[in-house]
Amino acid sequence: MNETFPSPVSPRTPLLFMLVTAFLFAVGIGLVFPVLPYIVAAQVPDVSRQAATIGLLGAAYALCSFFASPVLGALSDAYGRRPVLMLSLLGSGIGYLIFGIGGSLWMLFLGRMIDGLCAGGLSAIFGYVADTTPEEERGKVFGQIGATVGAGFIIGPAIGGLTSHLGLGAPMFLAAGVALLNLLWGAFVLPESLRPERRQRHFDAAHLNPLRQLSGALAYPAVRRLVSVSVLFLLPFSLMQIALALLTRDTLGWGPAQTSTAFIIVGCCDIVAQGFVLPHLLRHLGERGVARLGLGMGVVGMTGLALLPVFPIATLLYLSVAIFAIGEGIFSASLGALVSIAAPQDSQGRVQGGAQAFSSLAQVVGPLSGGQLYSRLGPTPTFGTGAVLVLAALALLWGQRPGGQSVREVAG
Repeated sequence: MNETFPSPVSPRTPLLFMLVTAFLFAVGIGLVFPVLPYIVAAQVPDVSRQAATIGLLGAAYALCSFFASPVLGALSDAYGRRPVLMLSLLGSGIGYLIFGIGGSLWMLFLGRMIDGLCAGGLSAIFGYVADTTPEEERGKVFGQIGATVGAGFIIGPAIGGLTSHLGLGAPMFLAAGVALLNLLWGAFVLPESLRPERRQRHFDAAHLNPLRQLSGALAYPAVRRLVSVSVLFLLPFSLMQIALALLTRDTLGWGPAQTSTAFIIVGCCDIVAQGFVLPHLLRHLGERGVARLGLGMGVVGMTGLALLPVFPIATLLYLSVAIFAIGEGIFSASLGALVSIAAPQDSQGRVQGGAQAFSSLAQVVGPLSGGQLYSRLGPTPTFGTGAVLVLAALALLWGQRPGGQSVREVAG
């Protein structure tokens, strides 16, 4: 049920704030990509260790987000969404600032870890949307948030590359400034969405245990199954993020500039899918039908990438990437709506936080295992494995698993 926002704040202002904040989270992740190799090279002269260090920095960020997401979600259930969002923005600004200052390898890790801990604030954003949006409208709003995240992933690397001419730390300082300005804006315009009577009344130190929060979120069978579907999809998705550049280099002989066009297509398709196509699909198929369609497109796209070494044609690459990206966009938004509907109203933050935490964990395991798989077996088995995992996610969502549970259970 919608909250009544106090005057003079417009009811649309909080949604705008959510969109801007989600956009900034995505920009902050993406703007580091163009400058990260050079920042790491300044601290790790040994070329053979630079790639491993970059991977560890990414894993440290994702692991911190994994542990922080359910905790921040539980805090938002107990104390409200607004203070958690404000804390997340403040922490992100500090993390960017530390990373930009750099000066030593441990400072780089500290900055990324602080930022990762605060990236869990996305769970509070989803909780805020669940508080203030009717069930039938949540899919559309989650789609809008997903579209802004896609835009952030496109714009982030561009900003990072442009501002790096002012210094390697300049992109981080810019991100820190924007995060703190967003914090100041939110302090004046963002009302609390979770009324006191709807908050978790019991909260103690045990709630700060992220494993407890995960077990609490997975206590609901419908949510547990949806999280399993999400992880099965995110493993190949995160694998693709690191292996796509290797695939284009090894099969098409492309360099970084040409490969970047594939990533731009991913972001553009994500925006189109979630911002424009998704609302029409939701009207005709509903959240569950859209999620199935997205996973089906994911299988087709990943299979096309697996066939690229056999048919090394740029058209096949672009087509496969576009199909996969559109599928990912509509699946992610519809899954977020399904999770919010399946979770009890007083546990939205904890459940969304648990789902985000498992997403972060998948984004740790996917690149690490995908890199090993690619180096040992090559591109076709790697992307073929990804297609199988997405197919397993589709089967699980559709209810094709031992025990005969129907898909109706998935949506609660």
